[in-house]
Amino acid sequence: MPTTAYVAVADPQDRAWITSALAGAFVDVVRFAIVDVVELAKLPRGPGQCLIVTADEDEAATFQLVRELRHLGNDLPIIVVGPYSAFRTAVEIARLESTDFLERPVSVRQLRSAVRRAC
Repeated sequence: MPTTAYVAVADPQDRAWITSALAGAFVDVVRFAIVDVVELAKLPRGPGQCLIVTADEDEAATFQLVRELRHLGNDLPIIVVGPYSAFRTAVEIARLESTDFLERPVSVRQLRSAVRRAC
């Protein structure tokens, strides 16, 4: 079964890094430059699907995105990449039923492993 990672990351450098880290390994990557919760809620769900978001600039917006997705009934596994030493962020993300929190700096191996576990 093919794996698809939806990358909903506003920062173009982060999007490019995540895409290059996953491309060619085992994952089809679908990138979104604009994070729209209504559109993300419509994403296909099921085995082999996951969503990657970041929480660097605005953690509150990331928390809200995850909350709204869950409220809309979307149970897509979510991997959040966040800032170094963000223990509180990681705890809050876990409470919101996200799948994983990766603390920066994130290696290619860590990102790929997180996607394998989530999908």
